[in-house]
Amino acid sequence: MRRTQLYLEEDQYRWLRREAGAKGSIAGVVRELIERARREPPAWEKDPLIKLLLYDPPVDGKPGDASTIDRDVYGG
Repeated sequence: MRRTQLYLEEDQYRWLRREAGAKGSIAGVVRELIERARREPPAWEKDPLIKLLLYDPPVDGKPGDASTIDRDVYGG
């Protein structure tokens, strides 16, 4: 492990202390928050248009093959 130092706003520190009281230590809470953030997909991956373009791109461009953006992205 590596030791590090953080500068926190007073209300951030108070929140961390409360969480640490329930879970163990401030360092443990910080590590848990970092791991949770690392497991979560980046915000841009949650965008329905990005999902459509990356994971379900329009087909080869023949008329009538590609779905409309409104229907595929917004369900409309």
